[in-house]
Amino acid sequence: MDYAIKENNILLTIPATNAGKFRFKKRKSRLDFGETFSTRKCPFDEQTYLEWQISYDIPIKDIEKGKKGTKLTSKHFVGSNGKEKYPYELSEIFFKAMELKLITEKEVKDLLNEISRYKSFIDEKDITIEHHSKITINGINFEETSIKLPTLFMIETLDNTQIEVSIEKQQYASGVQPMVYFCIPLKAFKNSSVLYGKSSISGDKLDYVINKNNVLNLVFMMKVFGMASKRHNHDIVKILETLLEIIDR
Repeated sequence: MDYAIKENNILLTIPATNAGKFRFKKRKSRLDFGETFSTRKCPFDEQTYLEWQISYDIPIKDIEKGKKGTKLTSKHFVGSNGKEKYPYELSEIFFKAMELKLITEKEVKDLLNEISRYKSFIDEKDITIEHHSKITINGINFEETSIKLPTLFMIETLDNTQIEVSIEKQQYASGVQPMVYFCIPLKAFKNSSVLYGKSSISGDKLDYVINKNNVLNLVFMMKVFGMASKRHNHDIVKILETLLEIIDR
């Protein structure tokens, strides 16, 4: 993902292919699970949307190793895991919106005060288990159950985008973790007509514009991250404090 400033708007440019934290999916309704498709073989259509597993920070060590880059390296903060970090991706875009006055300093301070007072967190939702029946597969007996991990859809965002929080089991540790995704339907991209009805080829990109009409999406994402868990809340509070300190310099 790259971004540039054009006419006091933030232009995000995203490759039209599945890579890393970007997944193009299709679904019939906004509450469907969504299925990934091959962007090289299957045409983009009205059911297409981008699922972006957006980040908000990056460890300083990753920057020093050249793994990733961020433009906000003048001040760091200590994350909930004790690591020194820089603001990254969502935080960079949010800061750029502050510089462009799309989000005022007062609004950021109000947001910081609101998030710092959150007491309820998404990862505290109950995980339920449904017991079904005993089944036999290839002569081996099993007890079949279903573990329900909640997914929350915030559909009251702007320009038909939505924010999704999926509670998932941690891969290398016990417990669960909330994963936050920003989902952008094809029609919300400025140049969606270029790919509509066609599959993508190497070099194809989609442009998403953040302006005064939809900048609240960034605020919504900060709020959702801030209530995802106590760990996320700590980090978002520190990030907003850091961004305010940078903007005041």
